[in-house]
Amino acid sequence: MKRMIRYGMKPVRYRIVVINVLLALALTLLVNFSFFLIGADPRGRRPPIRTDYVVVQVVYFFVASWAVVSLNTVRRFSLVRKILLSVAATVIFYLLVPGLNRSGEWYVQLSAGRLYNPFLVMKASFMLVVSVLYGKIFELLYQKQHITIENERLKNENLQTQYNMLANQISPHFLFNSLNSLSMLVREGQNENAQLYIDRLADTFRYMLRSGRSELATLSEELDFIEAYLYLLTIRYQNKLFCDMSIDERYRNWRLPVLSLQPLVENAVKHNSITLARPLRIAIRTEGGMLTVSNPVIPKIDTPPGTGIGLKNLSSRYRLLISRDIRVVRENELFRVELPLVKP
Repeated sequence: MKRMIRYGMKPVRYRIVVINVLLALALTLLVNFSFFLIGADPRGRRPPIRTDYVVVQVVYFFVASWAVVSLNTVRRFSLVRKILLSVAATVIFYLLVPGLNRSGEWYVQLSAGRLYNPFLVMKASFMLVVSVLYGKIFELLYQKQHITIENERLKNENLQTQYNMLANQISPHFLFNSLNSLSMLVREGQNENAQLYIDRLADTFRYMLRSGRSELATLSEELDFIEAYLYLLTIRYQNKLFCDMSIDERYRNWRLPVLSLQPLVENAVKHNSITLARPLRIAIRTEGGMLTVSNPVIPKIDTPPGTGIGLKNLSSRYRLLISRDIRVVRENELFRVELPLVKP
């Protein structure tokens, strides 16, 4: 569930550079389209097409477009500042534009006394407007992407918080029931069993603490833990509680949310009558990529009202961690919970 969101600047900068280059090339082709198409000068004459003139036109408009577009993709600049800087850059490039006179000598238009060139003004204005519009579009797209990333980050943090709250509900509930069982052994003077119970209880809590570092566990790890947990229960329900396991070895490396089996076994013990005449037999098996935990329904005479926290907790963790739901089925006198397994 945890996803690292890297706000890497280099890929973003490279992308902006590539976009600016492409846009500058597009502007260069657009503002020189008429020249490339018909080879006419601003006065409508058709002089021979000169390679050096074409190269100068292309290089000039590419550099000018690149400069103006780059100014409009600086995120720390306000829109007004971008427009002012773009206008200033366009004017500077306009004043520096090279022209070609009829004698074939290069000169700067300003020094030749021809400051106003309608055709050049039209090209420069087109370049300016397109660059400013692109800058605004770029800013809107960046804001949208930033909002999307921020929403995703907040969503992940929210899911992580929900998971932590759900996972933290397990430890106090488990500890409360375990201490009750241990208290019963001590009261009955079963010191040897109490000592062994403490050892197994330490093993189970060691697994729980270790599992707190991860959200998913392998089926093999969960089964090892549930065997230790069942031992704690069988000490309390001697000759009255049994568990049959039928596990396909190919599923042992498949994964499921950590501590998924414990609340199901605990619920089976809590909500059913367990006597020598009618012992409780829990079945755990794998089938079709699912782990199934079932037990017969043996209602207690004074059955306490259930809160449903265990199953709700487990169902919520499944949805948060693997986006799948558990299946709870009650058929006649059989209660069954199906847990999806995640293929490694």
